[in-house]
Amino acid sequence: QTDNELWNYAYNRRVLIISPTNLIAALKLIYDLWQREHQNKHAIEIAERGGRLYDKFVGFVDSLKTIGHHLDLSKESYEAAFKQLSTGSGNLVSQAQKIKMLGAKAKKSLSDSLLESTEDESTRALTEPE
Repeated sequence: QTDNELWNYAYNRRVLIISPTNLIAALKLIYDLWQREHQNKHAIEIAERGGRLYDKFVGFVDSLKTIGHHLDLSKESYEAAFKQLSTGSGNLVSQAQKIKMLGAKAKKSLSDSLLESTEDESTRALTEPE
């Protein structure tokens, strides 16, 4: 306890001289320091994982935007195909309905909503009651 040089000598070599009186306090201090170091390592890992998660999230959002764009294109293609099917003079629905009205044997019929949406007056005349 009285030799300061011994204490400095030990401290400079990273050795701590402990007496029985302060042993428990020193062990508790060491335990707390190890806990903080452990938490700091976890904080770094959490930050790294958070960065990776954010990057994945951005990629997922980009994929959803691409899906939305393709859904819009699909809808436009569907509407264009449906126009070819049911609008304009001599459209496919009116041609098929005319064939049926002329006596073609068919087990099924086109839906009324499709026939009503058809833009061909000659087909409507064939389906409307006189």
